[in-house]
Parts: sequence; C-alpha cells; structure tokens
Amino acid sequence: MRVSVSKINSNSNIYFQNRFFNRVNNDNPEYQYEYERNFDYKKTAAYSASVIAAGLGIVYITKNLNVSKYSKTLANSLQTAINTKVKPQDFSSVINGEELLRFLPKFKNENYIATSQNINNGIFKIDLRSRSNYTDGKGYVKNILEDAAEYADILYKKTKQKFIFSFTDQSTLESTKEALEVIASNPEMYKNLNFVPAVEISFAHKSPKSNNPCEVSELLVYGINPFSDNLNKFINNMKTKRTKMINDLINEASEKFSSIKFSFNEFNEFYDYEKFGNMMNIHWRVNHYLQTKQAVNILAERTNQDTNTLYKSIMEHNKGASLGQLHQYGKIPYDISENQELNNIFRKYSPHIENDKIVAASENTFEEVIEALKNEPNITISLANPLYFAERVENPYKEIKYLVENSNGLLKSIENYYQGYDNPNGNSIENLQKISQKLNLFNTGGRNNRENKFF
Repeated sequence: MRVSVSKINSNSNIYFQNRFFNRVNNDNPEYQYEYERNFDYKKTAAYSASVIAAGLGIVYITKNLNVSKYSKTLANSLQTAINTKVKPQDFSSVINGEELLRFLPKFKNENYIATSQNINNGIFKIDLRSRSNYTDGKGYVKNILEDAAEYADILYKKTKQKFIFSFTDQSTLESTKEALEVIASNPEMYKNLNFVPAVEISFAHKSPKSNNPCEVSELLVYGINPFSDNLNKFINNMKTKRTKMINDLINEASEKFSSIKFSFNEFNEFYDYEKFGNMMNIHWRVNHYLQTKQAVNILAERTNQDTNTLYKSIMEHNKGASLGQLHQYGKIPYDISENQELNNIFRKYSPHIENDKIVAASENTFEEVIEALKNEPNITISLANPLYFAERVENPYKEIKYLVENSNGLLKSIENYYQGYDNPNGNSIENLQKISQKLNLFNTGGRNNRENKFF
C-alpha cells in the first residue's frame, strides 16, 4: 500500500488533537489541569516524528520494490555513459527479456498488425521489430519513440494495457542506447509504453536449398543492457571483422584489375559504409560496387570517357545500386555483364562451405553468437524471419530444434507473426506455427518499420 507523507502528517496531527481536546473537555476540572500539567510535548513530538519517519520508510520501500535490478543496472550504466544523474525509477516502463516472455502468450497475430481498424479498436498492442536511421531506417529514434508513446497513451485509455515496443537495429546498440537516454530524460511521457531494449544479430548457416550453400539469418535479442562491456565488445569485434573483409576484398580486386582503381573511399561514398558497414550481407554491397565499377570501366572505354568521372556521374543518383539495377535504369547496356573473375574473388570472402564447415570472414556462426551472449542476464532470443530460414534448409523442424537445443536456453520464441513478408505462403506459416508448438516456442512479431514516423 502506498502512503503519502502529507497523509501521515495530517493523520498524526488529528490523532494528537483529538486526544488532547477529549481530555480537555472532560467534566473533571482537576483532570483537565493534571493532563495539561503532565502533557509531555517533547514525547509527543518525538512520537510524531517517529510516525513520519516510519511513513517515509514505507514510501521509500514501496518505491524501491517497484524498481527491478534490471532498471538499476540500466540507470547505473547510462549514468556512467552520459555523466548525468539517472534514477532507476526512470526505467519503470522498461522491461527485460524474462518479463517479455510473460507477456507473449497474451498476444495473437492480430495484435501485431497496425491496420486502421486494429488501431482504432485497441487491438494493435505490440511491435517487436523496428529500425532507425542507425541502420537502414529513415526515422530518428526520438521521433519514433515519441510517436510510439503517443499511441501508447491512446491504447492505455482504451484498454488499460501498455503498448510494447522495441528497436531492433542490426548489429548496433546505438539506437537502444539513445532510446534509453530519451526515456530517462522524460519518464512520465513513456509511462504507458513498455520499451524492450533489443538488437538484431545475424549468423551464417548451411543452406542446401539455396543458390548459396551458406546463407545468413537473424536473431532478435530482447532485454539487453546495451552498455554491457561484453555485448559492446562482441558488436565491435563484428564490425572489425567486416571492415577487414571489405578492405581485403577490395584490395584483392585492385591487384587483379589494377587499371580500374577500386578504393575503399569510393565504396564508402556510393555504398555508404558508415551506415551499412556493420550489417549482415555487407559482402554483397562490396560485390555490387566492384561489378558496377568494372562495368562502367567497359562503358568508358567504348565511349572514350574517363572511368572515374563517368562512374561518379552515374552513381551520384544511383547509390547502392547493383549492376542489374543499372541495367534496368538504362545506365549500363545489358551486354555488359558481371565479371566472373570478380565473382570468384567475392566468393572467397562471402560466407561459404569448405570441407562441410562454415567459413565466414564477415559473420559468426550460431554457436559463436550463443557463446558471446550466454552470460548476458535477463535476455531472451527470437528466431527472426523464420520463413526465410525454413525455405533454405532441408528439414525446418530439425534445424530449428537444433537451434533451440544449442541456445543455452535462450531461444524461446520465433517470429511467426512477422509483418514484413511480401507474399507469405500460408501453408509455410502454418507449418512454422506447428513447429513452434512442438518446440514450446512463443510467437513474436513486428512490422519492421523503416519509415520516418511510427505510423
């Protein structure tokens, strides 16, 4: 029970006033005199003070009972990071992975779908996948978070339920760090929003049903502490590996095609290393760069132009384009195709299989990811985009079961309610839901929003 200080003061004063005046109004005047003479104001004041102190203790204990160890850890971590006082109570709306698991059984697929009808009827209640400008999204963290909080207030008025939301930018902790700083700066604004700190992490796996024998899939890690030294070290190591792969691939291509002048700076300019450099499948962007530059070189020779000048003029308005896209845009003739020698170099640096083992210069295996995360407290993992994963393996049940059994107890849900599928196969989704039922996995989902606004 919450007890306010003002209530303790008023109650104690009324108690002592009644006690005094009841005796003063007694019919026996001697008793009245005796009472007034013996009335010990010091004792009364001391007793009143002790009641107030006890009340304050109750208030303190009550407040602190509502502050989890997770909130305290986040507050301490953020305070160290920004050198500004942060109270654990500021994160009363933030939930960890274990708390999220308690909510998941309550939600159905419709609760993840943000149609106008679902929004108006208070059915849209949870979104566990959203991107920001830290990766391939357009929106700023603060803007999206404020939009989510505004919707959370509306939902709470209708249903008395809080809206659950998460940023899941890939291979970066920065959006979640910023989100916590935003929440701490104005916790009252986010009182009806349950924010789940998260990150998306990729892993390489065998893919016998794909054109590429080794593919990359994703895990959604919920309830993280984005300031964890261990987690930051893992993410930074991942970026170091990917940066080295990019440099090695470009350098080898430069040695093989010395006249074309490939460069890391040029790749960064037209394929945005700063934004995409730590995301999965970055090797494909490097290959797009190499193939487009090589194709423009051929076109420049045909038209007697300078390769670098022509490449810049084409790519300034087609950043990130593949050679196939430049064909479609009419920038490169269709008879100029991919260079096979460049493809051979590319395959060395992309995830592949050698002697039945995964070799990945820019990715971790599932086992390596779990090894890095196994000591992170309060987290839970969901298999992201499971339809993509299932379509590329021979036996989806067997492969997902392997992931569950080798996750150190962390993989407890599967993103069967993912709203980002363009044309989901109904039968495949049903099969995945049957698999999750057999393996006692909760269903999760999200819109994978990449836009400027929350809606």
